[in-house]
Amino acid sequence: MEQRIEELQIAGFCCRLYLPPDYGEGTQRYPTMYVNGEIPLEEILTKLVKMGVQTDFILLSIQPKNWNDDFTPWAALAFRTGEDAPQGRADAYLACLTKEIKPYMDTHYRTKPEPQHTALFGYSLGGLTAVYALYKTDVFGTAASLSGSLWYDGFCEWMEGEKLLRTDLWVYLSLGKKEERSKNPRMAKVAECTQQAKEILAVQLKNQVHFEWNEGGHFHDIEGRFAKAILWWTEGFSGCRR
Repeated sequence: MEQRIEELQIAGFCCRLYLPPDYGEGTQRYPTMYVNGEIPLEEILTKLVKMGVQTDFILLSIQPKNWNDDFTPWAALAFRTGEDAPQGRADAYLACLTKEIKPYMDTHYRTKPEPQHTALFGYSLGGLTAVYALYKTDVFGTAASLSGSLWYDGFCEWMEGEKLLRTDLWVYLSLGKKEERSKNPRMAKVAECTQQAKEILAVQLKNQVHFEWNEGGHFHDIEGRFAKAILWWTEGFSGCRR
């Protein structure tokens, strides 16, 4: 399959854009996925094709200006000795995403701009921000947090006290079976916190939450984990979502 991938800048962010193979033909509009952070896009698309998944969607991955700052909801202690402490600028990032990046995409590309056709995906801290976004904006109808950093200090407690801006959302969570073996005590709480986040969301969304275990640790088979999440998302187009 020919992979139509472009590099561009939107609102000061470096982005990579995937357009479906037949995008240049006709006037069809497409569901659109926004991804917090860089991903192995070519490998993900290749895996999807091997799985027989139709890649009839638009995908925009957005490189943060600072991963630890843009993808954290509030300031916290440094994750490791010698690192800078995260500054918690996710609100500013999401404001840019929803008020500048998404409107640009809806104007310049044939997206389906409605929430039910718009998803936000993320890995690690990008996955944390994908869940956080559901409490901050109503422009996304689907969110996927892959190996999301839901262990982030106070995050689950914060979720319990907040209300989602939409209740017709679909949420996908996944985690590697070995991720809780992290030597970092904060990150080692990831399985416990992901389960807690799932339970909170299940109550708030009336069980519209899908959780999937994966083999390996945090960095194992990232393209495979994305491919499975995208398959789940595309199943929703035809009403076949599990």
